[in-house]
Amino acid sequence: MAKKILKCEYTKHWNHFPIIQLQIEKIWQSVPVVDFLPLINKPFKKNLINDIKNNGMHFPIMVVKSNHKELLEAKEKFGEKISMLPFWHNDHNPQSKYEWGVWGGSQRVDVAKILGYTHIDSAVIPSIAKAISLQKTMREPFKKRYYQ
Repeated sequence: MAKKILKCEYTKHWNHFPIIQLQIEKIWQSVPVVDFLPLINKPFKKNLINDIKNNGMHFPIMVVKSNHKELLEAKEKFGEKISMLPFWHNDHNPQSKYEWGVWGGSQRVDVAKILGYTHIDSAVIPSIAKAISLQKTMREPFKKRYYQ
């Protein structure tokens, strides 16, 4: 299969964080996919698909390279709000493994898969907490379009 990249509008950095291209199949999506926004019951996935088809992706997704301990702490903190931990979570030596996890953009990763992309522009964020603190910044320009 040919490499097909969902690019963002930034080339090398977003908000001083480097942008890399990651293979979509190797990224763990930290939150489940949604068709509708739960609090306002507004269609989301269909609108996001159309938006990315017509306008591309503005911001890169935010990824953090996390180890076993960091993912366990996140699961303990967020519980059912985040997805099941990656398959290697129960390996004999999980401390030696790392996983690229999406902590801002899981829905865009899902849409990229639907649209046939193999890779996606990703901003490398140093910690899960930092990525979560930046989510509002990414959502702000799209507040009216998606969240109201």
